Amino acid sequence: MAPKTITLAECQEHMSDKDCWLVIEGKVYDVTPFLDEHPGGFDTLVSNSGKDATEEFEEIGHSRAAKEMLGKYYIGEFAGGAPAKKAAKRPVATGATAGSSTLASLIKALLPILIVLAAVYYVQLQGKLQAA
Repeated sequence: MAPKTITLAECQEHMSDKDCWLVIEGKVYDVTPFLDEHPGGFDTLVSNSGKDATEEFEEIGHSRAAKEMLGKYYIGEFAGGAPAKKAAKRPVATGATAGSSTLASLIKALLPILIVLAAVYYVQLQGKLQAA
């Protein structure tokens, strides 16, 4: 049986955290069951749904295992076909746009630790001032 051909309009009907389809390399994947497991967060997948996300997928540098994992979510061929390969890569983003979600995650992880350390330092400093 030939694989189902899925249009862009059909993909655009599946752009939520309850129903999420991605187009990568001319194939359509229903990644809804994977949303909660995605290391980059479900919002990354949802924000790239409803369009050809090949370039975004490749720019991240997914591992071979991640690419192989796509197979279990395959639901059909994209009516637009596989994207044309670009002759040259775009420049890598720098500054505030590069790794902004990674920076946000790092800040969320380190901020409570820094607050506790500041509180401990403050208490010790107050103890020394009272002793003097």
